Amino acid sequence: MKRSITLYTIIALFVLLQTDAFATIRRVGFINSITPVSGLDFTTFQAAHDASVVGDTIQLYPSTLNSGNYFSGTINKKLVILGPGYYYNTYNIPGSAIINAGLQILPGGINSTNFTIALGSAGTVFQGIYALSISTSNILDSLNNITISRCRSVNVSFTNSGVCNNWLISQCMGASVSQGGYGVSFNGNRTITNLRMENSAGVSVSYSASGPQSPVGVNSGQILNCNLYYGPPATGMDYLYSSFDFNNSVFVVQNCIDLGGRLPGSGVANTIFVNNLTTSAALNNPVFTNPGSSGNVFGISLTGNAFFVGIPTNTSGSTTLYSPDAAFQLSPTSPAKNAGIIPGTVTPTDCGMYGGTNPYKASGIPAVPSFYKLSSPSATAIASPYIMTFSTKSNN
Repeated sequence: MKRSITLYTIIALFVLLQTDAFATIRRVGFINSITPVSGLDFTTFQAAHDASVVGDTIQLYPSTLNSGNYFSGTINKKLVILGPGYYYNTYNIPGSAIINAGLQILPGGINSTNFTIALGSAGTVFQGIYALSISTSNILDSLNNITISRCRSVNVSFTNSGVCNNWLISQCMGASVSQGGYGVSFNGNRTITNLRMENSAGVSVSYSASGPQSPVGVNSGQILNCNLYYGPPATGMDYLYSSFDFNNSVFVVQNCIDLGGRLPGSGVANTIFVNNLTTSAALNNPVFTNPGSSGNVFGISLTGNAFFVGIPTNTSGSTTLYSPDAAFQLSPTSPAKNAGIIPGTVTPTDCGMYGGTNPYKASGIPAVPSFYKLSSPSATAIASPYIMTFSTKSNN
Protein backbone atom coordinates (compact mmCIF):
# COMPACT_ATOMS: atom_id res chain seq x y z
CA MET A 1 0.00 0.00 0.00
CA LYS A 2 2.84 2.41 0.75
CA ARG A 3 4.22 1.85 -2.73
CA SER A 4 0.82 2.68 -4.24
CA ILE A 5 0.49 5.89 -2.24
CA THR A 6 3.96 7.02 -3.33
CA LEU A 7 3.23 6.30 -6.99
CA TYR A 8 -0.10 8.11 -6.91
CA THR A 9 1.52 11.10 -5.24
CA ILE A 10 4.08 11.35 -8.05
CA ILE A 11 1.33 11.11 -10.67
CA ALA A 12 -0.66 13.81 -8.89
CA LEU A 13 2.35 16.13 -8.85
CA PHE A 14 2.85 15.71 -12.59
CA VAL A 15 -0.83 16.46 -13.21
CA LEU A 16 -0.64 19.61 -11.08
CA LEU A 17 2.28 20.84 -13.18
CA GLN A 18 0.15 20.75 -16.33
CA THR A 19 -1.35 24.10 -17.34
CA ASP A 20 -4.49 22.33 -18.55
CA ALA A 21 -5.64 19.12 -16.93
CA PHE A 22 -6.57 17.54 -20.27
CA ALA A 23 -4.11 19.30 -22.56
CA THR A 24 -1.65 17.26 -24.62
CA ILE A 25 1.99 18.22 -25.14
CA ARG A 26 3.24 17.51 -28.68
CA ARG A 27 6.88 17.74 -29.76
CA VAL A 28 8.32 18.94 -33.06
CA GLY A 29 11.96 18.28 -33.96
CA PHE A 30 12.62 16.24 -30.83
CA ILE A 31 15.77 14.14 -31.29
CA ASN A 32 16.34 11.22 -29.01
CA SER A 33 17.55 7.64 -29.13
CA ILE A 34 14.08 6.32 -28.39
CA THR A 35 11.44 5.60 -31.01
CA PRO A 36 9.13 8.61 -31.62
CA VAL A 37 5.81 8.37 -29.79
CA SER A 38 2.88 8.14 -32.19
CA GLY A 39 0.56 11.12 -31.87
CA LEU A 40 3.05 13.07 -29.77
CA ASP A 41 6.21 13.41 -31.90
CA PHE A 42 6.11 15.16 -35.29
CA THR A 43 8.60 16.29 -37.90
CA THR A 44 6.68 19.45 -38.92
CA PHE A 45 4.83 22.10 -36.97
CA GLN A 46 1.80 21.93 -39.24
CA ALA A 47 1.36 18.21 -38.60
CA ALA A 48 1.53 18.77 -34.85
CA HIS A 49 -0.90 21.67 -35.13
CA ASP A 50 -3.42 19.67 -37.15
CA ALA A 51 -3.30 16.81 -34.62
CA SER A 52 -3.86 19.20 -31.70
CA VAL A 53 -7.05 20.43 -30.10
CA VAL A 54 -7.78 23.75 -28.42
CA GLY A 55 -5.56 24.21 -25.36
CA ASP A 56 -2.79 21.81 -26.39
CA THR A 57 0.91 22.69 -26.14
CA ILE A 58 3.41 22.32 -28.99
CA GLN A 59 7.09 22.26 -28.06
CA LEU A 60 9.66 23.27 -30.69
CA TYR A 61 13.13 21.76 -30.33
CA PRO A 62 16.52 23.04 -31.55
CA SER A 63 18.62 21.03 -33.99
CA THR A 64 22.31 20.64 -34.81
CA LEU A 65 21.47 19.94 -38.49
CA ASN A 66 21.40 22.54 -41.28
CA SER A 67 22.14 25.45 -38.93
CA GLY A 68 19.04 24.70 -36.86
CA ASN A 69 15.41 23.76 -37.21
CA TYR A 70 12.92 25.67 -39.36
CA PHE A 71 9.25 25.81 -38.35
CA SER A 72 6.29 27.24 -40.24
CA GLY A 73 2.54 26.87 -40.56
CA THR A 74 -0.92 28.38 -40.20
CA ILE A 75 -2.57 28.51 -36.77
CA ASN A 76 -6.37 28.32 -36.56
CA LYS A 77 -6.87 27.11 -32.98
CA LYS A 78 -5.89 28.36 -29.53
CA LEU A 79 -2.55 26.75 -28.62
CA VAL A 80 0.50 27.25 -26.41
CA ILE A 81 3.65 27.16 -28.57
CA LEU A 82 6.95 26.88 -26.70
CA GLY A 83 10.59 27.01 -27.74
CA PRO A 84 13.65 26.35 -25.55
CA GLY A 85 14.53 30.00 -24.94
CA TYR A 86 17.70 31.65 -26.24
CA TYR A 87 21.32 32.44 -25.34
CA TYR A 88 21.55 28.79 -24.36
CA ASN A 89 24.62 27.64 -26.27
CA THR A 90 26.58 30.81 -27.09
CA TYR A 91 27.00 32.60 -23.79
CA ASN A 92 27.88 29.79 -21.38
CA ILE A 93 30.70 31.82 -19.92
CA PRO A 94 33.23 29.81 -17.86
CA GLY A 95 34.96 30.63 -14.64
CA SER A 96 33.79 33.30 -12.26
CA ALA A 97 32.04 35.43 -14.90
CA ILE A 98 28.58 36.73 -14.05
CA ILE A 99 26.01 35.22 -16.37
CA ASN A 100 22.27 34.70 -16.64
CA ALA A 101 21.02 32.39 -13.94
CA GLY A 102 18.65 30.95 -16.53
CA LEU A 103 21.22 29.95 -19.15
CA GLN A 104 20.92 26.38 -20.39
CA ILE A 105 23.27 24.13 -22.32
CA LEU A 106 21.43 22.75 -25.36
CA PRO A 107 22.75 21.41 -28.66
CA GLY A 108 21.94 23.19 -31.91
CA GLY A 109 19.44 25.96 -32.45
CA ILE A 110 16.27 27.19 -34.14
CA ASN A 111 16.94 28.99 -37.42
CA SER A 112 13.51 30.54 -38.02
CA THR A 113 9.82 30.26 -37.21
CA ASN A 114 7.14 31.67 -39.52
CA PHE A 115 3.46 31.48 -38.58
CA THR A 116 0.22 32.90 -39.97
CA ILE A 117 -2.47 33.73 -37.42
CA ALA A 118 -5.88 32.73 -38.82
CA LEU A 119 -9.52 32.38 -37.74
CA GLY A 120 -9.84 30.50 -34.45
CA SER A 121 -6.38 31.37 -33.13
CA ALA A 122 -7.53 33.87 -30.48
CA GLY A 123 -5.75 33.34 -27.17
CA THR A 124 -2.67 31.63 -28.61
CA VAL A 125 0.57 32.01 -26.61
CA PHE A 126 4.11 32.04 -28.05
CA GLN A 127 7.03 31.74 -25.64
CA GLY A 128 10.75 30.97 -25.70
CA ILE A 129 11.07 31.12 -29.52
CA TYR A 130 13.94 32.51 -31.60
CA ALA A 131 13.41 34.32 -34.95
CA LEU A 132 9.63 34.44 -34.57
CA SER A 133 7.77 35.95 -37.55
CA ILE A 134 3.98 36.29 -37.35
CA SER A 135 1.63 37.60 -40.00
CA THR A 136 -2.13 38.05 -39.76
CA SER A 137 -4.53 36.70 -42.34
CA ASN A 138 -7.21 38.58 -44.25
CA ILE A 139 -10.18 38.29 -41.89
CA LEU A 140 -12.25 40.36 -39.46
CA ASP A 141 -12.56 40.28 -35.66
CA SER A 142 -10.86 36.97 -34.96
CA LEU A 143 -7.22 37.72 -34.27
CA ASN A 144 -7.50 38.77 -30.63
CA ASN A 145 -5.68 38.12 -27.35
CA ILE A 146 -2.37 36.90 -28.76
CA THR A 147 0.56 36.78 -26.30
CA ILE A 148 4.22 36.77 -27.38
CA SER A 149 6.65 36.61 -24.48
CA ARG A 150 10.26 35.67 -23.80
CA CYS A 151 11.05 35.47 -27.51
CA ARG A 152 14.02 36.78 -29.48
CA SER A 153 13.98 38.61 -32.85
CA VAL A 154 10.19 38.98 -33.14
CA ASN A 155 8.57 40.42 -36.28
CA VAL A 156 4.79 40.92 -36.36
CA SER A 157 3.04 42.11 -39.54
CA PHE A 158 -0.55 43.34 -39.25
CA THR A 159 -0.67 44.34 -42.92
CA ASN A 160 -3.58 42.13 -44.02
CA SER A 161 -5.38 41.86 -40.70
CA GLY A 162 -8.85 42.79 -39.65
CA VAL A 163 -9.46 44.16 -36.17
CA CYS A 164 -6.79 42.96 -33.72
CA ASN A 165 -7.49 43.47 -30.02
CA ASN A 166 -5.36 42.90 -26.92
CA TRP A 167 -2.00 41.75 -28.27
CA LEU A 168 0.80 41.56 -25.71
CA ILE A 169 4.51 41.46 -26.56
CA SER A 170 6.63 41.21 -23.43
CA GLN A 171 10.06 40.21 -22.13
CA CYS A 172 11.55 39.94 -25.64
CA MET A 173 14.98 40.68 -27.10
CA GLY A 174 14.21 42.52 -30.33
CA ALA A 175 10.55 42.99 -31.32
CA SER A 176 9.03 44.93 -34.22
CA VAL A 177 5.43 45.44 -35.27
CA SER A 178 4.28 46.91 -38.57
CA GLN A 179 1.17 47.64 -40.57
CA GLY A 180 1.83 48.51 -44.19
CA GLY A 181 -0.32 48.57 -47.31
CA TYR A 182 -3.54 46.67 -47.87
CA GLY A 183 -4.76 43.68 -49.82
CA VAL A 184 -6.90 44.83 -52.76
CA SER A 185 -9.59 42.30 -51.84
CA PHE A 186 -9.84 43.50 -48.24
CA ASN A 187 -11.60 46.76 -47.37
CA GLY A 188 -12.57 46.31 -43.73
CA ASN A 189 -11.59 47.98 -40.47
CA ARG A 190 -7.94 47.30 -39.65
CA THR A 191 -7.74 49.00 -36.27
CA ILE A 192 -5.33 47.52 -33.70
CA THR A 193 -6.67 48.10 -30.19
CA ASN A 194 -4.73 47.75 -26.94
CA LEU A 195 -1.38 46.70 -28.39
CA ARG A 196 1.02 46.48 -25.45
CA MET A 197 4.80 46.13 -25.80
CA GLU A 198 6.60 45.92 -22.48
CA ASN A 199 9.81 44.95 -20.70
CA SER A 200 11.73 44.30 -23.91
CA ALA A 201 14.91 45.52 -25.59
CA GLY A 202 15.10 46.89 -29.12
CA VAL A 203 11.41 47.44 -29.96
CA SER A 204 10.22 49.07 -33.19
CA VAL A 205 6.88 50.32 -34.50
CA SER A 206 6.05 51.13 -38.12
CA TYR A 207 2.55 52.17 -39.18
CA SER A 208 2.58 53.46 -42.74
CA ALA A 209 -0.83 52.00 -43.60
CA SER A 210 -2.86 53.78 -46.27
CA GLY A 211 -5.69 52.99 -48.66
CA PRO A 212 -9.48 52.92 -48.68
CA GLN A 213 -9.84 51.18 -45.30
CA SER A 214 -10.90 53.31 -42.40
CA PRO A 215 -9.73 53.39 -39.73
CA VAL A 216 -6.23 51.93 -39.73
CA GLY A 217 -3.43 52.11 -37.21
CA VAL A 218 -3.30 51.68 -33.45
CA ASN A 219 -5.86 52.77 -30.91
CA SER A 220 -4.58 52.70 -27.31
CA GLY A 221 -1.08 51.34 -27.86
CA GLN A 222 1.45 51.17 -25.03
CA ILE A 223 5.25 50.84 -24.95
CA LEU A 224 6.26 50.33 -21.33
CA ASN A 225 9.59 49.69 -19.61
CA CYS A 226 11.56 49.02 -22.78
CA ASN A 227 15.18 49.70 -23.73
CA LEU A 228 15.37 51.51 -27.05
CA TYR A 229 18.57 51.77 -29.00
CA TYR A 230 20.38 51.57 -32.29
CA GLY A 231 23.23 49.18 -32.89
CA PRO A 232 25.38 47.04 -30.60
CA PRO A 233 26.30 49.20 -27.57
CA ALA A 234 28.77 46.72 -26.09
CA THR A 235 31.02 43.81 -26.95
CA GLY A 236 29.11 40.54 -27.07
CA MET A 237 25.73 42.25 -27.53
CA ASP A 238 23.13 41.53 -30.18
CA TYR A 239 22.48 44.10 -32.89
CA LEU A 240 19.10 45.50 -31.88
CA TYR A 241 17.43 48.32 -33.77
CA SER A 242 14.70 50.63 -32.50
CA SER A 243 12.71 52.96 -34.76
CA PHE A 244 9.27 54.52 -34.55
CA ASP A 245 6.79 55.64 -37.19
CA PHE A 246 3.59 56.01 -35.21
CA ASN A 247 1.64 57.48 -38.16
CA ASN A 248 -0.35 59.54 -35.63
CA SER A 249 -1.68 56.42 -33.91
CA VAL A 250 -2.58 56.69 -30.22
CA PHE A 251 0.34 55.56 -28.07
CA VAL A 252 1.71 55.98 -24.55
CA VAL A 253 5.49 55.52 -24.19
CA GLN A 254 6.41 55.23 -20.53
CA ASN A 255 9.34 54.20 -18.30
CA CYS A 256 11.65 53.53 -21.25
CA ILE A 257 15.41 54.09 -21.55
CA ASP A 258 16.30 55.52 -24.96
CA LEU A 259 19.97 54.85 -25.62
CA GLY A 260 20.31 56.03 -29.19
CA GLY A 261 18.03 59.04 -29.55
CA ARG A 262 15.25 56.90 -31.03
CA LEU A 263 12.53 59.05 -29.48
CA PRO A 264 10.31 60.73 -30.44
CA GLY A 265 10.21 59.10 -33.90
CA SER A 266 7.73 60.33 -36.53
CA GLY A 267 3.95 60.77 -36.58
CA VAL A 268 3.78 61.43 -32.85
CA ALA A 269 0.88 63.93 -32.73
CA ASN A 270 -1.16 61.50 -30.62
CA THR A 271 1.69 60.02 -28.59
CA ILE A 272 2.20 60.75 -24.89
CA PHE A 273 5.67 60.34 -23.33
CA VAL A 274 5.88 59.77 -19.57
CA ASN A 275 8.95 59.24 -17.35
CA ASN A 276 11.36 58.20 -20.08
CA LEU A 277 15.12 58.74 -20.07
CA THR A 278 16.63 59.66 -23.43
CA THR A 279 19.93 60.72 -24.94
CA SER A 280 17.98 63.24 -27.07
CA ALA A 281 18.00 66.94 -26.29
CA ALA A 282 14.85 68.62 -24.93
CA LEU A 283 14.86 71.58 -27.35
CA ASN A 284 11.77 71.46 -29.60
CA ASN A 285 11.33 67.79 -28.72
CA PRO A 286 7.77 66.38 -28.77
CA VAL A 287 8.79 64.14 -25.88
CA PHE A 288 8.84 67.40 -23.92
CA THR A 289 6.15 69.43 -25.69
CA ASN A 290 3.37 66.93 -26.51
CA PRO A 291 0.23 67.47 -24.38
CA GLY A 292 0.13 65.06 -21.47
CA SER A 293 3.85 64.28 -21.58
CA SER A 294 5.70 64.65 -18.29
CA GLY A 295 8.59 63.47 -16.15
CA ASN A 296 11.02 62.82 -19.03
CA VAL A 297 14.78 63.21 -18.59
CA PHE A 298 16.88 64.38 -21.55
CA GLY A 299 20.54 64.31 -22.47
CA ILE A 300 21.43 61.16 -20.53
CA SER A 301 24.95 59.81 -20.98
CA LEU A 302 26.21 56.24 -21.06
CA THR A 303 29.75 57.19 -20.06
CA GLY A 304 31.21 54.31 -18.10
CA ASN A 305 28.62 51.83 -16.85
CA ALA A 306 26.53 54.42 -15.05
CA PHE A 307 23.22 53.01 -16.29
CA PHE A 308 23.73 49.29 -16.87
CA VAL A 309 26.10 46.70 -15.44
CA GLY A 310 27.30 45.62 -18.90
CA ILE A 311 26.85 48.66 -21.18
CA PRO A 312 28.89 50.08 -22.79
CA THR A 313 31.63 47.91 -21.26
CA ASN A 314 30.83 44.21 -21.12
CA THR A 315 34.32 42.75 -20.86
CA SER A 316 37.11 42.33 -18.37
CA GLY A 317 40.29 41.67 -20.28
CA SER A 318 39.31 38.94 -22.74
CA THR A 319 36.35 37.72 -20.67
CA THR A 320 32.75 38.64 -21.51
CA LEU A 321 31.03 39.43 -18.23
CA TYR A 322 27.33 39.32 -19.06
CA SER A 323 25.09 37.70 -21.62
CA PRO A 324 23.31 40.24 -23.88
CA ASP A 325 20.16 40.47 -21.80
CA ALA A 326 21.83 40.28 -18.37
CA ALA A 327 23.97 43.28 -19.41
CA PHE A 328 20.83 45.45 -19.20
CA GLN A 329 20.47 45.04 -15.45
CA LEU A 330 20.66 48.45 -13.82
CA SER A 331 23.84 49.52 -12.04
CA PRO A 332 23.43 49.96 -8.28
CA THR A 333 23.44 53.77 -8.59
CA SER A 334 21.74 54.00 -11.99
CA PRO A 335 19.68 57.18 -12.57
CA ALA A 336 16.99 54.84 -13.97
CA LYS A 337 16.28 53.38 -10.53
CA ASN A 338 12.83 54.50 -9.32
CA ALA A 339 12.70 57.03 -12.18
CA GLY A 340 9.48 55.57 -13.56
CA ILE A 341 5.87 55.36 -12.43
CA ILE A 342 3.67 52.27 -12.73
CA PRO A 343 0.85 53.33 -15.13
CA GLY A 344 -2.36 54.30 -13.37
CA THR A 345 -0.65 54.67 -9.99
CA VAL A 346 1.77 56.93 -8.16
CA THR A 347 4.04 54.00 -7.32
CA PRO A 348 7.70 54.46 -8.37
CA THR A 349 9.44 51.77 -10.38
CA ASP A 350 12.72 51.33 -12.24
CA CYS A 351 12.81 52.39 -15.87
CA GLY A 352 13.90 49.84 -18.44
CA MET A 353 13.18 46.18 -19.06
CA TYR A 354 13.86 44.95 -15.52
CA GLY A 355 11.37 47.38 -13.93
CA GLY A 356 7.59 47.70 -13.95
CA THR A 357 5.01 45.06 -13.08
CA ASN A 358 6.30 42.39 -15.48
CA PRO A 359 10.12 42.42 -15.27
CA TYR A 360 12.20 40.81 -18.00
CA LYS A 361 13.16 37.16 -17.40
CA ALA A 362 16.67 36.16 -18.44
CA SER A 363 17.27 33.86 -21.40
CA GLY A 364 13.68 33.53 -22.54
CA ILE A 365 13.13 30.23 -20.76
CA PRO A 366 9.38 29.44 -20.95
CA ALA A 367 7.29 29.68 -17.77
CA VAL A 368 7.13 25.93 -17.27
CA PRO A 369 8.78 23.91 -14.48
CA SER A 370 12.28 22.53 -14.98
CA PHE A 371 13.14 19.10 -13.62
CA TYR A 372 16.77 19.19 -12.50
CA LYS A 373 17.12 16.16 -10.22
CA LEU A 374 15.87 12.57 -10.36
CA SER A 375 17.33 9.78 -8.27
CA SER A 376 16.34 6.34 -7.06
CA PRO A 377 18.12 3.65 -5.04
CA SER A 378 18.18 1.19 -7.95
CA ALA A 379 16.85 0.61 -11.45
CA THR A 380 14.48 -2.03 -10.09
CA ALA A 381 11.92 -1.56 -7.34
CA ILE A 382 13.15 -4.11 -4.78
CA ALA A 383 11.82 -2.51 -1.62
CA SER A 384 8.54 -1.26 -0.28
CA PRO A 385 8.20 1.64 -0.17
CA TYR A 386 10.41 2.39 -3.19
CA ILE A 387 11.58 5.98 -2.73
CA MET A 388 12.27 8.24 -5.71
CA THR A 389 13.51 11.80 -5.32
CA PHE A 390 12.94 14.48 -7.93
CA SER A 391 13.24 18.25 -7.81
CA THR A 392 11.74 21.02 -9.89
CA LYS A 393 12.12 24.77 -10.09
CA SER A 394 9.71 27.39 -11.31
CA ASN A 395 10.54 29.61 -14.30
CA ASN A 396 7.60 31.99 -13.79
